[in-house]
Amino acid sequence: MTTHSLPRCVIGLGMALLLSSSCATAGGLRTESLDVGIVREFGGDYAGVLRATRAAITGAGLAIDSHDQINDTTAMIVAKKGMSAWSWGELVRVVVQELSNDRVAVRVLSKRRMATNVTAKGDYSEAIFSSIEMAVAEP
Repeated sequence: MTTHSLPRCVIGLGMALLLSSSCATAGGLRTESLDVGIVREFGGDYAGVLRATRAAITGAGLAIDSHDQINDTTAMIVAKKGMSAWSWGELVRVVVQELSNDRVAVRVLSKRRMATNVTAKGDYSEAIFSSIEMAVAEP
């Protein structure tokens, strides 16, 4: 091996490691424990908060990939932000869970498609929570 091929080998190895680093997938988000993520409680009925959550997700610039009703009191929504010039894309899972007749917990888990994607927004929880808050506060 010549001295010129060693740096190329190191660069190639570094690129291979970067490309093989952990990638988030929609399937992986679906299998994460439902209690993982940033949580906020809202006053209101389950159906109303769920409607507000769906609107908040799309309002945050995310496209809904799937909406699963886990049981009578829990729904899971997986959304994604596509690739751009600055990002490999992002995935967001939102779990809406009725706590009582007038209290609902919303839990947001945001993941970058690639862990090394430092230009991705990263956390959509505040944007989603703010929109839900405004929607459930309206008469």
